[in-house]
Amino acid sequence: MGSGPRGALSLLLLLLAPPSRQAAVCPAPCRCAGTRVDCARRGLTWASLPAAFPPDTTELVLTGNNLTALPPGLLDALPMLRAVHLGANPWRCDCRLVPLRAWLAGRPERALYRDLRCAAPPALRGRLLPYLAEEELRAVCAPGALCWGALAAQLVLLGLGLLHALLLALLLRRLRRLRARAAHRLSLTAPLVAELAGTSES
Repeated sequence: MGSGPRGALSLLLLLLAPPSRQAAVCPAPCRCAGTRVDCARRGLTWASLPAAFPPDTTELVLTGNNLTALPPGLLDALPMLRAVHLGANPWRCDCRLVPLRAWLAGRPERALYRDLRCAAPPALRGRLLPYLAEEELRAVCAPGALCWGALAAQLVLLGLGLLHALLLALLLRRLRRLRARAAHRLSLTAPLVAELAGTSES
């Protein structure tokens, strides 16, 4: 690590990083041979897919399962990965496939991924996943809990902003009243002060 602020920041980020969830052993129900992990034709779905794979995996076979998407970051967590076999899965081409599409876009070899076709939704059925635009995938998703949560947060912020403006208006009104009272009291006491000043001079 470098010295100075950048080195300190790197060390801090390293210390605060969550522990790795990568598996050190071959995950069930897959078979492993060296750095090749074979999970082909195991009936795997999004829910039953292993949460992590050995960190030294270079080849991952997920062919012939019931995968509609992959968990975000699953492939990014494998730095040695050179090839993933993803064919013969019923991919649902929506916003959950954006991370996989981004991962595929960063691969130098495309031949392995030419047969990845969308099985759903009907508007994208048969289309090649690597050639879909990210906007096409995002457009398929209906507003979900995250969108509603963001809308609720914005409405709360708007409400707080309006409350802040109301309190500020009340405070300004109160200050004007206090200033008017002070001016009125000053106008009442000014003749007395002048009278006292006149009597003291004489």
